[in-house]
Amino acid sequence: MISPDKIWAWVVLIGLSLLSIVLSQTVFKNFQLSPLIVAILLGAFFGNVFASGAKRLKHSGVLGVCTKQILRLGIVLFGFRLTFADISVVGVSGILFAFLIVFSTFGLGCLAGRALGLDAKSFMLISSGSCVCGAAAVMASESVLKGGSARVGVAICTVVVFGTIGMLAYPFLLKFFSLTPIQEGFLIGGSLHEVAHVVAAGAAIDERTQSIAVVIKMLRVTMLVPFLLLLCMLNLKFSGNLNAASIRANIPYFAIWFLVAICVGSMPFFPRGALDGINFIDTFLLTLAMCALGVGIDKNVFKNGGKKSFLLAIIMFIWLFGLSLAFVKIFI
Repeated sequence: MISPDKIWAWVVLIGLSLLSIVLSQTVFKNFQLSPLIVAILLGAFFGNVFASGAKRLKHSGVLGVCTKQILRLGIVLFGFRLTFADISVVGVSGILFAFLIVFSTFGLGCLAGRALGLDAKSFMLISSGSCVCGAAAVMASESVLKGGSARVGVAICTVVVFGTIGMLAYPFLLKFFSLTPIQEGFLIGGSLHEVAHVVAAGAAIDERTQSIAVVIKMLRVTMLVPFLLLLCMLNLKFSGNLNAASIRANIPYFAIWFLVAICVGSMPFFPRGALDGINFIDTFLLTLAMCALGVGIDKNVFKNGGKKSFLLAIIMFIWLFGLSLAFVKIFI
């Protein structure tokens, strides 16, 4: 039998998650804030303003379920958003571009983070948010790294800040580089953090740019599978526990199911009409996980994150734009 505390915890988190989705589509619609971002903000607000309620939530055990099992299911369902037909639109150059962006950015983030004196879990979480797909990538990486809500909060904050800056600046900034719509799409999809940021920046230019940008962004999302496997190896290496048994025990199998979801969604027999329902469920599950994470974020987390975290995010933001611009000018 489910305890009253668990029932209360589920009601609170589900209520906050649904509220996040509504606010994202109404109050924050013009700012293109995804429900995931709104959810972590609402969760953090609840956790810091209603201390007794937050304590009750933590003791219920529901937060752990949301940030582990529910999060992983949400990441798997995210795979249905991309098909092989989408990939064919940008061809081999798009795939190579996405691969280059994800792994070069993560490598730079690790090197710069270590040089700045950040701990390994912090710079890997911040780097994952910049190189793959924003807040969702941070959460997926957290399931491997176990960095804690404080580090995750700082990483997601960098995604919100610099992704929003790029979203607002790109439609004006790109006018100075004489790019074609396809080049603009490649650059936007390759360098902005959240899918919502990419959609908004592309829409501010034209429909062709937006469609290319979204495909490139979703190609970066598919890189989540090899990225998480790499992250697993690095985490074990930094912890001094890199052996065959540990590797098998720590493989993020949900990343494999994410790839399976892409394959199934690409099949001719897959009912395309079901996508709206799947995407809503997926958004709700990821929002629920974000809300649960937000509850555990202390109000001093950003202050304690220090200038080094944001300096690292600035370095990667500049790198993403510079590398994307160089690639489209030379190869596209």
